Order: sequence, then C-alpha cells, then structure tokens
Amino acid sequence: MSRSKKPVIVVAIFLAALMLLPLLIWMFMKIGSPGDPIPSGQTGAGTPTPERQVADYDLSQLADKAARLLDEDIAEALKKGDLTLEFVAGLKKEADKANSDMRSGKLRRAKERFLSVVTAAENELAAVAAADKARALKDSTYAELQRLEYLRASFENTYREAVESYNKALRSLESGAFVQAVDEFELAGAILGDLEARSIQQIASLLEAAQEALEQYDLAPAREAFQAVLEIDSDNRDATNGQTMVAALEGIAEEIKAIRALETEGKLEEALSALDRLAADHPNNPFIKNQRSSLEKRILQRNFNKLIESSVAAEKAGDLGAAIADLEAALKLKTDTAQEERLAELQKKYKAARLETLLADGFQALKDGRYEAARNLYKEAVALDPNSKEARTGLEKASSLYLANIRYSQNVASAERYIKEGRYPLAAKLFNQAMTSRPAKLAAAQLKKEESIRKTLEAQSEEVPVTVESDGRTYVSIIGVLPPDRFKETDLKLFPDVYKIRGTRKGYKDVEKEFKVDASKGSQTVTIECSEKI
Repeated sequence: MSRSKKPVIVVAIFLAALMLLPLLIWMFMKIGSPGDPIPSGQTGAGTPTPERQVADYDLSQLADKAARLLDEDIAEALKKGDLTLEFVAGLKKEADKANSDMRSGKLRRAKERFLSVVTAAENELAAVAAADKARALKDSTYAELQRLEYLRASFENTYREAVESYNKALRSLESGAFVQAVDEFELAGAILGDLEARSIQQIASLLEAAQEALEQYDLAPAREAFQAVLEIDSDNRDATNGQTMVAALEGIAEEIKAIRALETEGKLEEALSALDRLAADHPNNPFIKNQRSSLEKRILQRNFNKLIESSVAAEKAGDLGAAIADLEAALKLKTDTAQEERLAELQKKYKAARLETLLADGFQALKDGRYEAARNLYKEAVALDPNSKEARTGLEKASSLYLANIRYSQNVASAERYIKEGRYPLAAKLFNQAMTSRPAKLAAAQLKKEESIRKTLEAQSEEVPVTVESDGRTYVSIIGVLPPDRFKETDLKLFPDVYKIRGTRKGYKDVEKEFKVDASKGSQTVTIECSEKI
C-alpha cells in the first residue's frame, strides 16, 4: 500500500468510530449497571409492589372466568351439539395465548385476549339460548303441519312451501344455526297460518256462493260449490248439509220452478204459501224447510227503508253512532250508492267528533298525571287521524312521560333492592337516576318511599371504622381498598357497601368472603386467615 493512501484509511476508520460511538453508548445505557435504581413497581428482591399484585389478581380473576366458561358452560353447550368444535377450539387457542402472555409478563395483552375469550363465549352462549326456542318451535310446527294435513291436496304449493321451510329449519337446527332455525320455524308457522286463513276464506266464499245459488234454485252451481268445499274439507258440516239440500231439491224440481216464478214476480208471500203447501206433501224434506227460512229472510229485506228512516232520525237527534249503525245495517240488506255516500259523510262527521273527544280527554289525562291513559287516548286519536298535529304531539309527550314514569319506578325499586342488599353506592346511583326522570306528580305512597330511601342513603354516607384481623402470615387484600399485605390487625375506614376480602398463603387454601359495612351497626371487625393446608 502506498503512503498516500494510509492517511485516507485512517480518516475513514476514525469517522466510522464516531458514527458507532452513540450507538454503543445507548446500548450500555440500556443494559445498565448493578448500581442502577430499581424500576418503580419492584423491590430490590424482585417482589411486585402491592399495586402490581392487585393488577395480577384482577387478571387472574379474568383468567378464572374464561376458564370456567370454557370448562363448564361452553363444554356443556358443545356436548349438546349447540356449538361447533371449531369455535370452541378457537376459544381455547385464544385462552392458551392469553395464559402464555400472562406467564411471560405481557399483562396488557393477556387481559385483552382474556376479555376477547369471555366476550365471545358469553355472546355465543346467549345465541345458544335460541336453541331451546328452536327445539320448542320444532315440535309445535310439526303439530301444525299434521293438523292442517287435510289442506295439502287443495293448497299443494303453499303446504309444500311450509314443509320446505320446516325442513330447512331442521337443517339449520342440526347445523347449530339456532337463530336462523327460529326464523325458519316461525316462517313455516306463518305460512301455515296464512294457509288456514285462506282456506277459511275460500270455504266461506264457496259456501256463500252455494247458498245464494240454492236460494235461487240454481242447483248445478250450488252442487258444484258444495262439492268444492268438501274437496278442501271433507268434514265440513255446512257443505254436507248443502249437498243434502241439493239432493232434496232435485226430487221436487217442477214445484220449485213454480215457486221460483212467483219469487221472480216479487210475490214473496205467495211463494212462501206455495212452499208451505209443498212442505205438507214432503214434511221431511230438508230443502223445503231451509228454503222457507230463506224466503222469510228475503221478505225481511223490505225493512231496508225502515232502517234508512231510523238512520235519518238518529242523525237529526245528534246520535251519529246510531245513525251509522242503522245505515250500515240497511246497506247489508241492500246496496245503495246514495246511501253509501251518506254513510261516508256520517263516518267523517263521527270521526271529527270522536277526535275532538279523544284530544280533550287525552289533554285532561296528561294534566292529571295519568300518562298511560293519555298515551292510549292520543294513540287512538292518531289512528283516527294521522294528520292531526295535536294528536301526534300529545302522543309523543304522553309516551315520553309514561316512559319516564316507568324508568323512575324501576330505578326506585332497584334502589330499594340494593339498599336491602347493603349495596348503598349502587342504590345511590339508581336513586339519582330516578330523580332525573321524576314525574311532576307523585302519589303519597311514592313520596313516602322516596323520602325513606333518601334518609337511608344519607345515614349510610359516612365512613365506618373496620378492623381487619389476621394471623400475620396470610396475605390479606380487599379489592380497590387494601393491597395484599400480612398483618395481625389493621384499621380501615370504609363507606357502607359490600366488600370482598381475600386471604392467600403459600401452601394453604385461599380464603375469600364478603362482608357488609353498615353505618347503622357502627364499627366492626373482620377476621380472615388461611389455616387449611393444601
């Protein structure tokens, strides 16, 4: 190497050393020395501080909860076939990772994983609750399918759709999709309900058509309609009786034609007399007996005009309800366009009058503090006239006040319950929430109850001296109050509530119990020690 190159190399080495020097210094600072101060949260012997131990205890509780869910509830659901093995395996894998993180000191990550396991497990168990409903629907839907089996031939497509929905629900139930199974079972039930409703309507229409044809002595359409009903429901009594009437009529065809001619001429009374003479010759003929009743009903149609007159009189007297009733009765006997228009006008007037009454009664109910009654009145008013701003506003206000009243009552009841349990902070929280939704008007009993709760909470608002006794060898802790420590006696001041105290000692079974602090009982002593060897 030439002499001219040596200085250049030396300079390069020197510059490289300068570049590496900060990195080396940083590395030595990270490594530290034996005399470095101990990080906060640790003692010189490496023992965690009380704050670190409290955090570890909470994490252990979370880990225990995850383990219990996996070993008990989740395992039971898996055994029943309500959960998939893949899902359970995923939960266990996540729990194993959380345990690994906890052992390696990655407490934050462990907590996140355990929370994930607990949340997923609880959500899935909630979904499993749908399994019971699905199984119940399975039996009830099957029973409905059997009950409506007689409609299968007449409504083949609809019945098949219900069966397919039922079978699909069975597959969902078998695969563990319980919510979906519930929906599909309910769909099958709805289809069957619609099927039955349509069959009822169709049978009713056919029977009506058959009866009309029978009254007109038109036997062929009557026979056809009755037969159609029997094809849908072979046990239908009306259709069976109708067929009997048709058969009976065929034996007296000529006489019936003459009676029909009289009816066509409007000579209903003469037709009835002829029918009576025919009945004397055929005393057991069911058609004659039935037709006589029908003729009497046709004669009664003449009351149409009387009903119209009665309706007009009621309207003049201001009794719109009676006027509408008479007019509707008349229109059931005979269709009349002019009277139908009049009926629409009467209903419009009645609607306005009824709406005015509902609004007045609803407003008075609001003033009286009867929020449920007010809500129902305004609800009817909105149904009567959706465009009524007063009705909509009243319904909104009444519903809001009714809801607030419910919340107030529920929160007061919960506060009372927590007071009985000795959980005064929770009781105070719920009582304060109740006050935010307190109705303007309260019954005397409610006011008395409210005052009683307030006095109790005020009496339980002061700290109470509590002495904790142990054996000096047990680590004693109270969540959120006392970090783990060994002592024979320590004095605390605690607000009235329910506390959980825990004792741990190496080689001995852990001890955990609850104790209540009550200001009305004064100071108290709690003893805890681990004395049972493992």
